[in-house]
Amino acid sequence: MLDALLVIGVAVTLIATGGSAPALAYTEAVQGTGNSAPWFDFDKNPSSALNSTLTAYVSVGGVRYRISQRAGSGNGSTNECLSNQGWLPNGYYWPDGRDSTRFEHINKTWGNEVVRGWVWNLGSKKCSGSTTRTELFIHSQGTSGWTNSNYASNGCIKINQTDRSHLHNRFNAAYDKSNGFLQVVS
Repeated sequence: MLDALLVIGVAVTLIATGGSAPALAYTEAVQGTGNSAPWFDFDKNPSSALNSTLTAYVSVGGVRYRISQRAGSGNGSTNECLSNQGWLPNGYYWPDGRDSTRFEHINKTWGNEVVRGWVWNLGSKKCSGSTTRTELFIHSQGTSGWTNSNYASNGCIKINQTDRSHLHNRFNAAYDKSNGFLQVVS
């Protein structure tokens, strides 16, 4: 049944986009049963900062899903201490605000127009040097017309609109979502 729903979702996407599939859309697999808080893993690609992977492990209704998607971070620079240009600093981002980090799913309606809609607010993070990176998010951009250059950001994690929409829907229905977290590795 889950396979049938995924096929229906792809068909609706093809109709909505005029018959063209979005580039490198998410993959989803059932990982078993049980409930646990959501866990996101951002695996930075040192060869291409705009071609990294965001994987989410989310429990919905006792079913554990693994959702993987292409993601970019920064403008191509792998320097995590370069504010508004480098990729996201390594480490954990927690929902309780420890280390000034956050992992909070919000509908952002203010500030930079690129970072709007359903986003994950990651707060601030000190990089491996002495720089504190601020205004960090997992987000998308706009509602259509995604190209490879859209994976660039000012240091956030950026995913395409189709992936963000699916991830938002799964996360919104997730078990214990207020205790979810993000781990960033390279």
